Amino acid sequence: MLLLAGSVISVFMLVDLWSYRQLLDEEPLATVSIYELGDQQFDLTLVDASGKEQRFKLMGDQWQLDVRLLVWKGPVVALGAMPVYRLDRISGRYLSLEQERTSERTVYTLTDSRWFDLWSALKGHKLWLEAESGQAVYMPLVNGAVFSVHLTPKGMIARPLNDVAEEALGTGW
Repeated sequence: MLLLAGSVISVFMLVDLWSYRQLLDEEPLATVSIYELGDQQFDLTLVDASGKEQRFKLMGDQWQLDVRLLVWKGPVVALGAMPVYRLDRISGRYLSLEQERTSERTVYTLTDSRWFDLWSALKGHKLWLEAESGQAVYMPLVNGAVFSVHLTPKGMIARPLNDVAEEALGTGW
């Protein structure tokens, strides 16, 4: 019975692992386009690396993209296994602490685990695969800005793709 239960759990873990993408050198994760709808209200279009487009209404002054990262450990790394990632969620943030506490928050899940959440199960454990959290990028919500988000071995970065995004980053960012 234990062998059967272990086999079933292993199958669920593998199915969840397949929903992640392998991180090679520097991987472009997504392109983010922003259009203002009103005061601190924005329409954000996210196009991921596979070409899937999603639209979100975000509230606030900044957008935040979070990624789940699984990093191989021990002998698996010696075999050449690279970290794998999955887009986790996108949210709006306010610069003002008071607004962050009292105003409407917008948070959207980008990918859910189907049956078994490998990342949550591994969080805090350092076996052959380690779940790393805190992989996020924060950028200003500015009308007309377009950003390219990349995941590097050192963390996430967002690069401006147009003049509006460059200006937004150049003004004290």
